[in-house]
Amino acid sequence: MNTKKRKRMKLPNGFGSIIFLHGSRRRPWAVLKTINGRSKYIGYFPTHAEALIFLADCNKDPSIYLPSLITFGEAYQLEMAERKAKIASVTAKNYEVIFGYCKPLHNKPLTSLKVADLQAVIKKLSDKGIGHATQKKVRQLYHNIYNYAVKYQIIPPTADISRFVDVDLPKRNKIKQPFNTRQLNRVKALADSNDPLAPYAMIVIMMCYSGPRPSEFLAVEKNDVKLHSRFYRIRESKTEAGRNRLVPISKKIVQYYDYWLQRPGKTLITDPDGKQLTYHRFLRIFDKVMKVTRCKHKPHECRHTCATWLDDKGANKLSIKKILGHATQDITDGTYTHKNLRQLKKAIDLL
Repeated sequence: MNTKKRKRMKLPNGFGSIIFLHGSRRRPWAVLKTINGRSKYIGYFPTHAEALIFLADCNKDPSIYLPSLITFGEAYQLEMAERKAKIASVTAKNYEVIFGYCKPLHNKPLTSLKVADLQAVIKKLSDKGIGHATQKKVRQLYHNIYNYAVKYQIIPPTADISRFVDVDLPKRNKIKQPFNTRQLNRVKALADSNDPLAPYAMIVIMMCYSGPRPSEFLAVEKNDVKLHSRFYRIRESKTEAGRNRLVPISKKIVQYYDYWLQRPGKTLITDPDGKQLTYHRFLRIFDKVMKVTRCKHKPHECRHTCATWLDDKGANKLSIKKILGHATQDITDGTYTHKNLRQLKKAIDLL
């Protein structure tokens, strides 16, 4: 495979340089910079785009790109290099998934793209039955890339075509329903069986008994699960109140956590290769579990189930908020009342 397919632009004097190292190398693109009068290697990268992002970051000048050369994919990488410092790693991974949907655009020059090209990606999603929520995220990624290109004068403001992209209308939201006892018993029966879906049925039960957002739970690392003390820590969340919170583990399902802790991988929930399970892949597996157990629920309804159960069992309102990662509106609750782990476990053990 020829890695150098197209002519690269000449970089400004003193900016540094990027060279291709021949031979069998995993990272053939080398970045050189003059330091104390001598040219030194300061990094090696798999692709020219990644090397250029690194060099641009060193010089804090993304406008080195010539508009006629920069591709959609390179613009994305540059924009994300700046954005990653401001967002959680879970959000960054979600952007990677959304970027994957835009594969037909990756290697096309940004200035050559038409509205029809951007819209074609949205249409393909629609044809596959992928609806408003995901389409809206793709459109937001378009906005991010074009805003970045305008900001650094890679393109003029009038060249921002992302504002003309349309997405499908949202479907009418179905009212969230908690799992009922019969449904949960069917999921438990699957979790305790030898079916290949059993481990993923365990996840459904684990989420119903602790109430995390799906993205939060998928990002939990094994090092943050303390089975002996019966809690795990959620470090990343979309809300400030949800970050770095301790979530109690119910006595009834400790064995499910133990099973997942024995599997390979850094995160608690992994794919068969030991890699963190993405939300989109989890959603497909979740739907299979629902089909087998004759349930009609979405992942977020596990969280709704936990909240409903805690309320029905008369758990302390502040404990419920702490477990779910909700902000405390009452200044008295937030300032003078501290719910320790023992009290949170007492609340979760009511279930």
